[in-house]
Amino acid sequence: MPPQKHTISRWESAVEYIQTVPPSIFYYALLALIILLIYGVIGSIWIMGLNLYDAIYFTIVTLATVGYGDIVPHTIGQKLFSVTLALGGVGLIAYVFSIGVAVVAMTLEEAISGAKILRIMKTMKNHFILCGFGRVGSATFKELKKRKQKVIIIEKNRTLVERELWEDPNILAIPGDATDEELLKNAGITRARGIIITTGDDVDNLFITLTSRELNPDVWIVSRASKKENIKRLYRAGANRVISPEVSGGEDIYFAAMEPTMVKITVKHEVKDIERETEIIIGNGCTIEDIEYHLPEFKQPLIRKVEVSERGQLEKFLKSLEEDAHRRSSLEKVYESVSGIHSHWISGPDKKTLDKVVKELEEEGLLLGVNLSEDEIKEVARKHGRLVEVIIKPEMTIVENHGIEDIEKEAEIIIGNGCTIEDIEYYLPGFKEPLKREIHVDNIDDIKRFIEALEKNPSRYDALDRLYTLSGGGVHSHRVSGPDTKSLERVEDELKKCGFLLGVNFTQKEIKDLIQRSGRVVQVLVKHDVRVLDDKRTIVENGGRILDSSHYLPGVRQIVTRKLNIKNFEDLRRCEEELENPDARRSLTALYKISRNIHSHTVAAPDVENIKKIETELKRKGLLLGVNLSEDEIWDIIEKEMVEKFCID
Repeated sequence: MPPQKHTISRWESAVEYIQTVPPSIFYYALLALIILLIYGVIGSIWIMGLNLYDAIYFTIVTLATVGYGDIVPHTIGQKLFSVTLALGGVGLIAYVFSIGVAVVAMTLEEAISGAKILRIMKTMKNHFILCGFGRVGSATFKELKKRKQKVIIIEKNRTLVERELWEDPNILAIPGDATDEELLKNAGITRARGIIITTGDDVDNLFITLTSRELNPDVWIVSRASKKENIKRLYRAGANRVISPEVSGGEDIYFAAMEPTMVKITVKHEVKDIERETEIIIGNGCTIEDIEYHLPEFKQPLIRKVEVSERGQLEKFLKSLEEDAHRRSSLEKVYESVSGIHSHWISGPDKKTLDKVVKELEEEGLLLGVNLSEDEIKEVARKHGRLVEVIIKPEMTIVENHGIEDIEKEAEIIIGNGCTIEDIEYYLPGFKEPLKREIHVDNIDDIKRFIEALEKNPSRYDALDRLYTLSGGGVHSHRVSGPDTKSLERVEDELKKCGFLLGVNFTQKEIKDLIQRSGRVVQVLVKHDVRVLDDKRTIVENGGRILDSSHYLPGVRQIVTRKLNIKNFEDLRRCEEELENPDARRSLTALYKISRNIHSHTVAAPDVENIKKIETELKRKGLLLGVNLSEDEIWDIIEKEMVEKFCID
């Protein structure tokens, strides 16, 4: 392609010319000429003895080498001054003139040949190369410029480039065939973030794809395919995305090109926080492409295009909310219906910038997740918000951990925010379903009467205390209803500050896993003689509490469970006294003998450290067989102990 190579060589020679004659030299030459004029005027006044007007006249005619002879130097000093002024004028004026001609010629050369474009291109990085400026290419270019992306256009039609594209100083375009390897190099293919191929010829698109992948193995390539049968070929040639204009337009091609530097963020905030979130995103040079509201009644989110990349767009939107109360109210209702949880696709100049945006949103407490699927977003909404299925009466399930002494404080927070405690659920080990009790309490006086009744009845207090302890050491849940989701959110925040709240809207499996991970209630399998109380003493000494004792009867695979509730040394002495009773000793001895001295205790403790100390001491004393074993594992251990068979008369 001789014409195109000739064009490139003309650009390169022009660039060399610019580098040897920078425009700033012309300004320096003008400055030197002004200094020479000042020198001539001052010298004419002091040396020639002329007044100001004659001094200016004499200086100019001398510099111009006119010399009318009306003012003649007489002394040696005057003659030397005149000579220096004349010689300086001749040389400097000639230099300024030649530099001026060079700069004018250079400017014309830039305008004609595009040397300025080539010079800019040599410094560009992280840009897009757009090959082809037809209908699809121009639509794609509009999408790129709308998001302030850097673009270099390569277009075969030289007339289009010179007469239309070069007229806009903000457009970088070079005429030529993008299939030429040298042209792609000049466009900075090795430094580009992506190349978008939108020519109407699939053969050219294929060749450009192959060449681009060879020159830059990491560049993101998006290609147009005019025929469907060529889509696979373009993928095999190295394209990352292939778009058919039959079903896609410039916007689809833009999003395909931006895919490596786009991220979906899921956030939670109120309408008043829109400005803070948007400033973080656009302040880092990114664009908010859309907003997705995840309504509980719909399988797919409600999506609205945003395309915000400038502060002016944000200010215009915020101003419209201030001026139109109805519009603001409508938006607040939408936010209310989704508990403030929504998603954005955001695009940015590079992955590093997107990571920075994500980090800043996280630091501000706005971010819930990145690139979450629809199911994951709904799960997040269920946990962090109130994904309300019944709009009439918003409610949530709170999972807490506290003792009986904190019941009144918990109720004050819930009822004080205008909400109702609908029920309470305890999670007992060995039971698939929780123990549930309906409450429907919305008056703090009812709670106070309940606590007074507990204090007057020690046995009832102990029974409830044992229930709390069995349920993960104080883990339980309430279904709480309120007048609106904001009231529920206040309840959530206040319970969290008090240290009561473990989570919101957990499933039963998640709650049981939480109790298991907390490690505050465990089942220890031990082996010892009926007269040995070392296991119980070790548990109590280390701050533990023995809730029960289970014995395993082989053959019939029956489990006999005794309630103990040993929480201090006084209870331990009571246990020792029980063994002194002949009937109790006979029964326990038989039970121990049948189960081959193997039994388990449900042990609760204030924290995991106490539990670990108990396990360590039991193991050191040779009493411990295992912790939190399954029923099958326990039976396997008992059967391996070769327990004697027995029968029941």
